[in-house]
Amino acid sequence: MKRIFVSILLATSLLLISGCYRDIYERLDDLNERVENLQAMCDQLNKDLKSLRDLVSVLESQDMITGITQIQSGSETGYRINFVEHEPITIINGKNGSIPLVSSQKNPDDNKYYWAVQYGDGQWDWLRAEDGSMMLSVGILPYVTIRNGMFCYTIDGKTYIELGKANGENGDQMFKNIDTRNEDYVIFTLINGQQLKIPTYNAYQNLKDAFDAANDNALTQLELVQSTMEKLCFISSVTPIRSGSDTTGLTVTLSNGKSFKIHDWTAKMSPAIFIKKHTDGKFYWAYTIGDDPEKWVLSEDGEKIPASSESVEVPKVSVTRDNDGEYYWTVTVGGKTEFLRYPVGKDWTPKAVDSVSRAFHSVTNYSDSLVVVLKDGKTRFSLPKQNTVSITTSAGKAVGESISLSAGGQVTLNYVASGYDFVLSVIQQGGLTVTYDSSTITIKAPNPFPSSGGKIMALFTFDPKTSPVTVVKTITVKKK
Repeated sequence: MKRIFVSILLATSLLLISGCYRDIYERLDDLNERVENLQAMCDQLNKDLKSLRDLVSVLESQDMITGITQIQSGSETGYRINFVEHEPITIINGKNGSIPLVSSQKNPDDNKYYWAVQYGDGQWDWLRAEDGSMMLSVGILPYVTIRNGMFCYTIDGKTYIELGKANGENGDQMFKNIDTRNEDYVIFTLINGQQLKIPTYNAYQNLKDAFDAANDNALTQLELVQSTMEKLCFISSVTPIRSGSDTTGLTVTLSNGKSFKIHDWTAKMSPAIFIKKHTDGKFYWAYTIGDDPEKWVLSEDGEKIPASSESVEVPKVSVTRDNDGEYYWTVTVGGKTEFLRYPVGKDWTPKAVDSVSRAFHSVTNYSDSLVVVLKDGKTRFSLPKQNTVSITTSAGKAVGESISLSAGGQVTLNYVASGYDFVLSVIQQGGLTVTYDSSTITIKAPNPFPSSGGKIMALFTFDPKTSPVTVVKTITVKKK
């Protein structure tokens, strides 16, 4: 009986011991599985940290997104993002779960991005190096892992700094939201609420087209000022600039070999850089944005910039992305770049995408000339076209189809023939006497002068040796 009791006791003990070991093994298996899961989540976190570091680098280097593709990784949705200069980045928009939250935040003191961490329900704090300094999100990449049951991070793989117990209670997704709805920007919202707004190349290209046009228009005005000072300068060709079936401007080639472009006079989405006459009678560069008041473009010394001086750099419009991720208009002159904006509350305005300005008052392409009226609506430039002739009085007034002379009287008229080579010949009627040289025609009435008057025909034959083109100017001379 005693032997039976001992056997039963022994069997019971073995069962109890076996059950304890089974429970221990199950707990160990569960712990190992949990640690493996946590480590796998740390691995994903480290991948996300690298992606976040690269995003901050993209933002600070002012790179742009060229394309974004949605991808599927298991049950999670992610994105592959391509850039102009940086290597592509892949972001899985799923949960990291059960791990510390590591993210990037902008420091308001210097507007730079640093690594930050939240463990459990604690506050966000800067992730710090061993010496206690904050760590920039560009260049430095922390690595998160588990050591001795604790979450740790390291910079050099040698020194590990503890974040808290690896108890599987803390953590969430790193990227709270990725907004791709706007074709001009992609907005990455981090779990800490920080937003990274990165523009697309398409948005920049639209702005570039606008400020390229504005710069062309500025150069055009300079050419207008200088070309009208050259009395023998004329237009050799005018070619339309087309966008699809629409004409959006003109390319003008001059006889002096220069050419310029005039874009749609309303110059959408860009500042207007224009020439304005000052009270001293000279032309200077000025600008305006939308309905803003006109302002002078100033040099580094605060002086107005002459528009007729070839030694001074022509102002150039561009865009610059500020720390808020938005584009703003800038102007560069003399190597100095300035924002064309002003503060409104905590924001700056106008943004580069908000502005519509008028570059010219009007541009009229006549058969014999191109007439451009500047923004002020008063300053007018007229350039004759090739193989055209203008005749004026000594006072500069255009001569029409008739003039009046008394018997024996005479008049000297000025003419400008816009062409490479020309030969002038004159036919006169009614007893008129005509003499001429390279720039004037002198008409003398006979005495007596019949009441029926007379007539002259001035024949200007351009390019007479190869492709002759004749322009006839007829003037009726009436008796006073």
